Amino acid sequence: MPEKAPKYLDVGSRRDAEPTPATTPEALVAATPDTGPTSVASSEAPVPTITADTAPPSPDGLPTPDTEPATSTETFTTDVEILGKHYPIRQMIREAGNQRMRAVESVSASWKNMLDTPGKMRLGLVRSLAEGRLNRKKAKFEAVSHLSDRNWLKRRRKNKMLKAQKKFDTANEKYQGRKDRMTARRENVGKNVEQRRANYRKELRARRETALGRRALRHELRAQDAGRFEARAILKDIPKEHLERVGKLAATAYASERKAAQADKQKKATISHETRTLEAISDNRRRMGEAANEAKKADGIVEKLKTETIPKAKEHLESLQAQLDDYEDDDPARTSLQIQIQETEDRIAIYEQREVPYWSQVALSNRQRVLTLDENHSTLTANLTQNTTAKKAAVTNATSARATADTHKAELLKAAAEATDSAPESNN
Repeated sequence: MPEKAPKYLDVGSRRDAEPTPATTPEALVAATPDTGPTSVASSEAPVPTITADTAPPSPDGLPTPDTEPATSTETFTTDVEILGKHYPIRQMIREAGNQRMRAVESVSASWKNMLDTPGKMRLGLVRSLAEGRLNRKKAKFEAVSHLSDRNWLKRRRKNKMLKAQKKFDTANEKYQGRKDRMTARRENVGKNVEQRRANYRKELRARRETALGRRALRHELRAQDAGRFEARAILKDIPKEHLERVGKLAATAYASERKAAQADKQKKATISHETRTLEAISDNRRRMGEAANEAKKADGIVEKLKTETIPKAKEHLESLQAQLDDYEDDDPARTSLQIQIQETEDRIAIYEQREVPYWSQVALSNRQRVLTLDENHSTLTANLTQNTTAKKAAVTNATSARATADTHKAELLKAAAEATDSAPESNN
């Protein structure tokens, strides 16, 4: 029968599958308690040491996720990646109980340490006296160390020094044992908290893997056109080993899909950064060209004022002044000519005092702007190189993550099909 694409594989769009900021199992395993003879938790019930989850032997020689060789594209899931935001109330209740036990153990450890404090002080005093005696015996022995080994005084002081050394070692051992026992009580409180947290997260992980495995098998049976009641009956008869294997593969596939989605998001972000940097470089180059053109235009105006406009105005002024002697003082034409001379002098003053400095300053500011934009261009070019490198790495990572996710999806489909085939024939 034709197989339909199962819906449970599209896990990239599930918002509730995102990991929550909780303690990872690696950190919990690293914090396993060093149970001593005086540990509060160990006095009541020994807490087992956390070990890596061992998958049950797979039937028919099928490899399990924990026994397959690790590759460069292998995805190692954690409790946080599998649980995500599932079981929030259960986790909150268990964590509250864990903190309550922490308070009880802390009070118990403090009380026992308080009872051991006088004994610790007594052992410390005995150790201090033994140390002082040992130092005196050593000083006396050093005073006769130059004598022969057969000298009776040297042998006598050496024996006394060895006897003092033995007493000091005994006192120091008792003191350190009491001190270490009191320190272990305080440390085991925190370690027991992490141990319990790891235990119940391990339990929740097993529940989640079982749920994912049953869901994957249910979708596989529905894809094979099995009815709802028929699928339920087949699920009851599927061997536990197959169900556990499918659950682990389903959890791995979900985590791989989430990582692939995150890698795709990172790839899009790096591509966007590179595009924005390219646009910034183009805009910077355009503004640099505009500033260079403005500076060139201002230099041309200054050059024209100095070489053409001002000399012509001065020549015109000289010609007007030469015409002034041809008129009488009371002649109206002389008055008009004097007005033209004054206007020409004012125009020349404006050219020299306002126009030339203004356009010179415009040219200077635009040249400075060109230099600043050139520095910005160098910075943007360096940023473009970094963005291009990051984009290439993100594309490679996204491709690898997507290939890993597809591989895990294919393994999950294969395991689900084999698990459904392992059910009794009467139910198939």
